[in-house]
Amino acid sequence: MLLFQCSGAACEALTSTRKGQVASWIGAEPVDPASAWVWQLHAVKIDRKLVYVAMQRDTRFAMAFWGLKKGDGEALLRLFVERLVNHLLWLNQGIGWLDEVAADAAIERLLLQHRDFRFAAGGDRSVQTHINDVVHACRDAVWEVGYLPDNQEEAAGIDGQQNRMLRSVRGGDYFVPDEELLCHWLQSCAGADAVQIEAVRERISSQHRTRRAIQIADAIDATNLPPGLFAGPLGKELLALLKTKR
Repeated sequence: MLLFQCSGAACEALTSTRKGQVASWIGAEPVDPASAWVWQLHAVKIDRKLVYVAMQRDTRFAMAFWGLKKGDGEALLRLFVERLVNHLLWLNQGIGWLDEVAADAAIERLLLQHRDFRFAAGGDRSVQTHINDVVHACRDAVWEVGYLPDNQEEAAGIDGQQNRMLRSVRGGDYFVPDEELLCHWLQSCAGADAVQIEAVRERISSQHRTRRAIQIADAIDATNLPPGLFAGPLGKELLALLKTKR
């Protein structure tokens, strides 16, 4: 089951009144979070438009949905599923772990596992703190471009920036949300075991090291810094990249 634990603002946003009748997506029956995949949902106004931020409780993976109508839970669910599927496929494609057939099968298992959903009042203070960080970033993004993002590439780009940031829960180790979401999906829907997950993490780390090396090499190339300033294994990698670039 997919459980959305909703802040007071999200409960209000998912409730509407039409012809004197109150309609709400918030369920009255209690749901045991232990039996569900829990996402926390918050709602804010940005540029006078309704924006939802959903964050997965354990991985802290977040997505923002822009300019929806009050009480339109159906549109929110549709965008949520669409964006989540796209993010997972992009993350998998980025490391080349599952082929297309296996990735599609893992997506189908995810949707089957969570075909039931509930919206319920509640939440976790630690998750809300991280949601507030995402909201702040969303406001900054709108301020920079001067308009609300769409609910496709632009919004996904903002999601991606936030989900590559280091997070820590209650003083624990730091982690990267998109890496944690990908590993969760591969474990729960693609049958990856502990050894395979460790290999996934190593592949991600290797890609990050390569990207950092390329960025530094670009900086050296742009500023004409003497390559000899960089010694050691990383320096050799940088020199190799510079020779390749030239």
